[in-house]
Amino acid sequence: CAGGPTPWGTWLSCEEFTHGQVYECDPMGLKPSQVRPALGTFRHEAVAVDTENQCLYLTEDLRDGAFYRFRPQRPLPDLSSGQLEIASVVERSGKSTIEWLPVPDALAKNEATRLQVPGYTIFQGGEGIAIYGGKAYFTTKHDNRVWIYNTTNQQLDVLYDIETSANPILSGVDNVVITASGDVLIAEDGGDMQIVVLTEDGSVRPLLQIVGHEQSEITGPAFDPSYQRLYFSSQRGSLGKSAGGITYEVSRVDLA
Repeated sequence: CAGGPTPWGTWLSCEEFTHGQVYECDPMGLKPSQVRPALGTFRHEAVAVDTENQCLYLTEDLRDGAFYRFRPQRPLPDLSSGQLEIASVVERSGKSTIEWLPVPDALAKNEATRLQVPGYTIFQGGEGIAIYGGKAYFTTKHDNRVWIYNTTNQQLDVLYDIETSANPILSGVDNVVITASGDVLIAEDGGDMQIVVLTEDGSVRPLLQIVGHEQSEITGPAFDPSYQRLYFSSQRGSLGKSAGGITYEVSRVDLA
């Protein structure tokens, strides 16, 4: 599904079905893709690479899905082996903290990956994920939440919740991309077909909207390396069919 880029120039393609795998792909087509079974067998959605802590974070698109961490056996970029872990949220001194529990069988030969660890915490339909400034931002679509996981102290917070937000305009939370200054852009799958900006102080602002594409979803938001252009797609366009997909470019983005 969404997958995610690596700092070493490859793309991790996530398969969104029960026995889904992650394939490491060369966008330039110079090397063959390689399956990375150590990253787990489950309904993969998106992945983000944390080079500072030498690990990867992965989301799972299921109503009773989980949040995962993969710690490679050898330094990145080697993804051939390592330990897959699953998040268990505990409350300590009034704060939510993630404890990472090992998954016994990442290949899920006999039992679904998440069900191997009874103490795992459910994240309701994991979607996009991105890392910025030591924090992993990810979305869950069935409760319309945007989460912040602090990779240093393992604390977990909610950046946006449609049920409690003073400005609940964001629904159908999906793909995530971060601006150069750290603002979080969330693309809607449905909703009002908007890209919405979230800031650390709790501000919620619409950035743009696609009109007349009610049967589509906004996918793949990404900046060019200079952060002067924003790209995104309407997956099915105004036709509501895959053949109608459109990719857009927004120039000279200014979110100040």
